[in-house]
Amino acid sequence: MQNRKWSKSFKSFQILVPASISNLGCGFDSLGLAISLYFKTSVHSAPEFGFSMNCNGKALEIPEEENIFLKVLRSCYPVSPDDWHFNIIIDTEVQPRRGLGSSACAVISAILTAAKLMNLRHDPKQILHTAMQWESHPDNICASVFGGFTVAMQGEGGCIYSQKIQFPQALRILLLIPEWEIRTDEARKLLPELYPQQVVVANLQRLAFFMACLQDENFAGFRESVKDQIHQPYRAGLMPFAHDLLESNRFTSDTAIVISGSGPSFAVLYKVHEKSIRSDIQEIMSIHHVPYDLRNVVVDEEGARIESLED
Repeated sequence: MQNRKWSKSFKSFQILVPASISNLGCGFDSLGLAISLYFKTSVHSAPEFGFSMNCNGKALEIPEEENIFLKVLRSCYPVSPDDWHFNIIIDTEVQPRRGLGSSACAVISAILTAAKLMNLRHDPKQILHTAMQWESHPDNICASVFGGFTVAMQGEGGCIYSQKIQFPQALRILLLIPEWEIRTDEARKLLPELYPQQVVVANLQRLAFFMACLQDENFAGFRESVKDQIHQPYRAGLMPFAHDLLESNRFTSDTAIVISGSGPSFAVLYKVHEKSIRSDIQEIMSIHHVPYDLRNVVVDEEGARIESLED
């Protein structure tokens, strides 16, 4: 018996999911900021299933059993993989294990791919609920789903509450991405289970002051407001350059520098003096002989979205 002739079943589409900077100093597991680096997934109707994954133009080889995108897609798309008649091309700017929410991007992208293939409505709250089954930290997920600057809270019953807050347009963002990898699960194991009261109080004070700086756009004391004691001191030991970046007197008091997620990437929030900031970072990184990329990024206010690739 001859196989039934294949015919195109849907119009090609792509999914864009923005990367995210999470924690932002003292906002551990609660603050997230979507930025203009993207996890792009293109899907085309095809006679048989095809899959490829590239990161910044280079093939990204991830064993199938470790590929979170494929795991989530198989779970969310109730059709046997033997009957998958489409080709998926992932071209991401979000390098894995860099503290930029790459796992969250992959999970969200897979959920949206399954929803589009089943002609389901794009419901951000449902995407968030489903994504949390795979990615247990709401800061990255909320920022990438909704876009912008988000504050996330997990209720006693596990329900996730999220609010989007205006991020000051006057603030610019410089992203330092070292050629260094850190696994989130390993970085989290370094954190203690209990903290002294004075540490908790200090973090609460700084978090409140950080949010006030953003609200009033008054950045006096901005650098002090991100001097976290909950996660950054413990994770800094994984990166030889971290202490110098966090503690150096080179940066002004109205410039905030933070570990993005678990690291090794860092974000610098500033208004002016970009040339001197770049020069200071170059001097610090050269001491430790670690290659890096330094990129200007902006806030992505739109969040995860689906776009047609055909008219």
